[in-house]
Amino acid sequence: MDTFGKTQAKVVPLDLSENQFQIYNKISRNYSHSFLFESLTGPEVLAETSVMGFDPKIILKGYSEKVEIIENGKRTTIKTTEPFGELKKLLGKSNDQTYRYLGGAVGVVNYDAVRLVENIADTHGASQPLMEFGIYDDGILYDKIHEKLFYFYHDENRFDKLVIGDDSFGEFHSSDVTANMDEVKYSEIVNKAKKYIHDGDIFQVVLSRKFAFDTDGDNLTLYKTLRKLNPSPYMYHLKQDSKTIIGASPEMLVRITGDKVETFPIAGTRKITDDEEKNKALSEELIHDEKELAEHTMLVDLGRNDIGRVCRYGTVHPESLMEIKRFSHVQHIVSHVVGNLAPENDMFDAFQAVFPAGTVSGAPKVRAMEIIDELETEARGPYAGAVGYFSYNGCCDFAIAIRSIFIENGKGFVQSGAGIVSDSVAENEFKETEHKAGAMLQALKEAAS
Repeated sequence: MDTFGKTQAKVVPLDLSENQFQIYNKISRNYSHSFLFESLTGPEVLAETSVMGFDPKIILKGYSEKVEIIENGKRTTIKTTEPFGELKKLLGKSNDQTYRYLGGAVGVVNYDAVRLVENIADTHGASQPLMEFGIYDDGILYDKIHEKLFYFYHDENRFDKLVIGDDSFGEFHSSDVTANMDEVKYSEIVNKAKKYIHDGDIFQVVLSRKFAFDTDGDNLTLYKTLRKLNPSPYMYHLKQDSKTIIGASPEMLVRITGDKVETFPIAGTRKITDDEEKNKALSEELIHDEKELAEHTMLVDLGRNDIGRVCRYGTVHPESLMEIKRFSHVQHIVSHVVGNLAPENDMFDAFQAVFPAGTVSGAPKVRAMEIIDELETEARGPYAGAVGYFSYNGCCDFAIAIRSIFIENGKGFVQSGAGIVSDSVAENEFKETEHKAGAMLQALKEAAS
């Protein structure tokens, strides 16, 4: 099997009048596999570049006991319980640090992939594959800070060969959504979780609800609606044949630049209004809310412990702690935890050390995930997993797959959770799941209208 990305990326400046989404819209619908990762709003440290790619050279699908590698239509099966190891073998090592991503493995890791490294029951039968990545050897990158647009490639300049269509959008249709838990059922599992907390099993656990629907039509119409309705630091349209993930995630799972490992725990939310004085008052209320602060502190500690497993001793520290950051529609308490990667570890080790995020599981993490498996009514699939890339140059950047819409073969779902702690009120936590799903469900309605 060939290894890709061993050469220095070559860069061709583009002078195009269209923005990155317009370009992607013209090209992506002509290919079965493509991706667009955009950074539209949020702190500058998160909103740096946007990148897209089409028609990967290789597709890797990771299962619990095997991987499938598809190249030029040929499928090879390898028996293994370590799909990350097989993915690593496909990536060459480039020293190009101009940008974090100039080619590499792009895809999704399902939440249920945690069972590859932790012995957690699979009560509901996790969907397979647990992860899927495409190896993209070229792409188009927009540097938001310097306002530059260019095409990059490693072995073959395919820019003139890309099939460019028109910029029209098709119709999108979706049915009414059906939640898998009503307020009564959700309150029951919240109260069961609180008993575990009172008994000392856990400090916190994130319990989620699923909203399912049927759909057909142009998923790019849905993405266009979402990026306008809820612009975020991590916007993504990831198309993997019959599967599409459309997201507006505010939260990073992990990012590596050189030997710097970063994570940005987010916990604590207030809305943003048209009244600036009210926004300031809501910020003050949030930053002095003892429940929110206690939950955030717990998740910062969990993040420090996670990256501490792969970083040099003594290098892990909060670069910023409990700052209010504004996004398109909400403001969050955000911390920035960093460390220096130990020389014996790499981006794959770092990813597995932090996955899944404490903000979508709980603390202690493993016991919280066992309780999630017990109390939630079905496997999570890609929800609360991660969408992003492992770059040829050893960098990576992954968003937590929240505030997302997951579509496969005409079936779609949105999922959202709330962090349950000792003094949680079930009614309030139910409302939080409704609120967090709100932008996605609104995008479905508007795209279909």
